[in-house]
Amino acid sequence: MSWVDIVVSIMSGLAVCIPLVVKLVNVVSTYVKEKNWSQIVAIVLDLMKEAETLFSDGATKKAYVMASVESAAKSINYNYDDVAKQKVSDMIDAICATAKIVNAEGADENEAD
Repeated sequence: MSWVDIVVSIMSGLAVCIPLVVKLVNVVSTYVKEKNWSQIVAIVLDLMKEAETLFSDGATKKAYVMASVESAAKSINYNYDDVAKQKVSDMIDAICATAKIVNAEGADENEAD
């Protein structure tokens, strides 16, 4: 076997392995990000509870939670980009809307008593 055959074999092996390694890195980074998302959700819920006791204005509460989540995301090595910020913002809005509905239904039931 000549050196050329060996180099060609190595190069063809690398040509197959490099895309596989790139795909593996992407899958692992996606998994880590998704795994940390549950931690972000837990942090958001805790911060929302804390903000309820600290502030009376809804916009101030949300600003506090958004700023605090950004610093907390760094502590768990979460890539807190613009997409993640929008997801957190939408989640806060959905939780608040749900709470208003539940609280309004609870108030209606209490009035009936």
